[in-house]
Amino acid sequence: MGILQNYCRGVNRNLRRLAFIVLLLLQSAGSMALAATAQAMPVLESLQLQAQQLQLGLQPGWLNLLHYKKNLWGGLQSQADDARFYLSADGAHDPQAELLVNLRGFFARPEPNQEHQHAQCRFPARLAWLDRQLDFAADLPRVNCEPFEQWQQQWQASRITLLFPGMYLANPASMFGHTFIRFDQPGRSELLSPTLSYAAAHDETDSLLLFSLKGIFGAYPGRFSMQPYYQTLREYSDIEQRDIWEYSLNLTAQESEQLIRHLWEVRDIKFDYFFFRENCAFRLLALLDVAREGINMSLNTHPLYAIPVDTVRDVQQAGLIASRRYRPARNNKLLQMSQQMSASARQVALDLAERQIQPDELSQQLDGQQQVKALEFAAELIEETNGSSEQSLRILAVRSRLPEAVSSNFEFSSIPPETSHASARWQLSVGEVEQRRFYEIGLRPSFHDDLDPPDGFARGVSISALDTRLRWYEDNQQLELESLDIFTMRSLMPIQPWSMPLSRKISFQLNRQLINSQWAHLLQAQLGMGYARQLQPLLLYGLLNTQLDYSGRLQDNHAWYAGLDVGALMTFKYQNFSGQLQLQYQSLYQLTGQLGDLEKLQLGLQLNLFRQQAVRIEYKQHKQAKLSEELVQLSYLYYF
Repeated sequence: MGILQNYCRGVNRNLRRLAFIVLLLLQSAGSMALAATAQAMPVLESLQLQAQQLQLGLQPGWLNLLHYKKNLWGGLQSQADDARFYLSADGAHDPQAELLVNLRGFFARPEPNQEHQHAQCRFPARLAWLDRQLDFAADLPRVNCEPFEQWQQQWQASRITLLFPGMYLANPASMFGHTFIRFDQPGRSELLSPTLSYAAAHDETDSLLLFSLKGIFGAYPGRFSMQPYYQTLREYSDIEQRDIWEYSLNLTAQESEQLIRHLWEVRDIKFDYFFFRENCAFRLLALLDVAREGINMSLNTHPLYAIPVDTVRDVQQAGLIASRRYRPARNNKLLQMSQQMSASARQVALDLAERQIQPDELSQQLDGQQQVKALEFAAELIEETNGSSEQSLRILAVRSRLPEAVSSNFEFSSIPPETSHASARWQLSVGEVEQRRFYEIGLRPSFHDDLDPPDGFARGVSISALDTRLRWYEDNQQLELESLDIFTMRSLMPIQPWSMPLSRKISFQLNRQLINSQWAHLLQAQLGMGYARQLQPLLLYGLLNTQLDYSGRLQDNHAWYAGLDVGALMTFKYQNFSGQLQLQYQSLYQLTGQLGDLEKLQLGLQLNLFRQQAVRIEYKQHKQAKLSEELVQLSYLYYF
C-alpha cells in the first residue's frame, strides 16, 4: 500500500511538471502570435496617460491647432464648422477627447489604398506638435502620405510675408482693409509667388445690402483661396486703387513648415465668416499662432471684433515683423510722382500723355533728369488711363536711350498703417446747449472720423460704426441716449488732372431732436455725391446731399430733404503739436414730410496730445422751422 501511494505521488508530480512546461510553451506561442499588438498597445496607452497627466489638451498649442475659443458660458468651442475637422464625436467642444482620439488615429494600421485618409496624412501639424511634446514618431506605423508631401513641396517658402491692402470703400467686406500672406520661394519672382487669402464665399448675385447682412451674422462660409501675387496686385493695387504694405515675417524654417502643415489641415474646412470678428485678419492670426507657439494672438485679443489694421499691430507686438515695404496704388504713385516734379516737367508729361507733343521733342524743353521724370510719369499716366498704347511704347523707347546714370529719383513713401491711432475710442465731454449744461460719455468701437489723427489713413476717408453717445443734463438729472451713429462712411477723393474720382457719403444715425415741442429719436439716413479738391493744406469738397428722417412723431412719419453739403478739412503741425480742423455747412430743402428747411453749421478743432490721446472743441448750429439751437462742447478722447 505504501509502495503504491509513493508511486502515485511520483506520477502526479511528473504530470504537474509536464503541465507547467506545456503552459509555458503555450504562453510563449501566444506572446509571439500577438507580438505587434502587445508592443503597440502599451506605447499608445502610455502616451495617452502621459497626455492626460500633462493636460496637453488644454495647452495653447493644441487649442490653436483646433481653433478652440471660449464661448459665452466659459466653455471651449472650436470655430471650425465642419465635422471633417474632428476625429472625436465630441471634438468640437472637448479638446482633451479630440487629442486622445488623434493619438489613437496616428497609431492605427493604414487601410490598403486608403493611406491618404489616415490621421497622419490628414493632420500632419497636430502630429508634429504632439510628437514634440511626447516624442513617439519612432514608434508610429509607416504611412505613405504622398498627396500631402507633393502639396507641401509646392508651398515651400524661404520667407513668409504678411500683406495689408488699405481700405476699399466700394466693398463692405474690405472697407476696413484686408490681410493675406505670400509664400516667397527661392529662385522665383515675388510676382509669381503664391498668396493665401481668406474671405466670404458669397453668391455674386447677392445685393450689397444682403451681402452686408449675411456677412454680419455669419451666413456665409469662409474660404481660403490661393493665387499668384501678380493677380492679387492687379486686383488690389491697379483695379481697386489700394496701397499695399508688405511685412516680411521672421518665422524660422520649422515655424514656416508648421504653418504649411496646418494650412493643409484647414484648406477645405468650413469656417463661418463674420465681418466683424471671424474675418480675414482673425483667421490669419490663428494661422500665425500655430506657426509660432506662445504668441497666442487669436486667443488673447479681439473678443468682439477684429479690424485688419489692429491685427497688423498684434503681429508687430508679437515680434514677428522683420521689415516692411510700401507699394503705392497707381493713383497714389502718380500723385507722389507729380509732387516730385517741376511744374514745367509735369505739364510736359501731361502733354505727352495727351499726344500734344512727341517724346523726341523733350530734349528741347527739359534737362536730363527732368526728361526722365516726364517720360516715366507720362508712361504711368497712359497706363492708368488707357492701358498700354503706341504712344507709351514710344515714350519707353526714348527713355531707354537716355544714359543709365540719369535717373528720375522718384521716392514713394507713406506712414505705416499700424502706427495710426487705435481703432476704438472713449470720449468724455462737457458742454452746453441753449444754456443747458450737460456731461457726455461716448464709445466708438471703430474706426476713424475726419477729426481723428490722419497718420496711417488716406486723407479724406472716414468710417465710423456704432458710435454711441449718452448725455446727462444738469437741469432734469436724466441720462439720455443722445445719438447712435450706426454707420457713417465718407470718401473725399481729390480730383487730379488725370482723373476725376467721385466723392461719396453714406450715413445711418439715430439722433435725439425736439419735434413738436417734445423730444424724440429720429432715424436719419444721408446720401451724398460730389467732388473734392486739394489746395494745400486744405481739402475742399462739395456734395449734393439728400436726407431722409423717420419718426412716429413726424407728420406722415417722415421728412425728406435735398440740398448741398460743403466743407473744408485741414491738418496742421506746430513744433511738437499737431491737430485737425473741420468746417462743414449743410443747406437742405424740404421735399416732403414735416419740420421745414434745414441748416447745419459745424466747426471742429482737435489737438493731438499724445499718440492715443486728444482734446476736441466743437461748435454746432442747427436751424429748422422755429427751432434754432447752438451747442458748444469740449471733449477728451482716448484711443485704445
